Amino acid sequence: MTTSPAVPTDADILGTLREALAELLEPADLAQVDLDSIGPTTPLLSLPLDSITLVAAMTRVENEFKVFIPEQKAFGFQQVGDIADFVRERVQAKAARAAK
Repeated sequence: MTTSPAVPTDADILGTLREALAELLEPADLAQVDLDSIGPTTPLLSLPLDSITLVAAMTRVENEFKVFIPEQKAFGFQQVGDIADFVRERVQAKAARAAK
């Protein structure tokens, strides 16, 4: 019997996203953001992200949680919680397929 992957929590996903932003953002951009205050309702447009940084952050999330986030989907997220919801849905779907 294969163990299904644990479904990540908002805290897990937000932690990964915060780490990615801490590494990816330029110091001047990072100075504009309180990483600890980023939560599920934080609008992505409120963060100093350009398209390259967004894709790099999504890649970090993909690698951490072993999911694929289509680029067009990544650019459609409105809030940080949208990312968490999508990742959780993908992990749950993968677990359901593995259980069959």
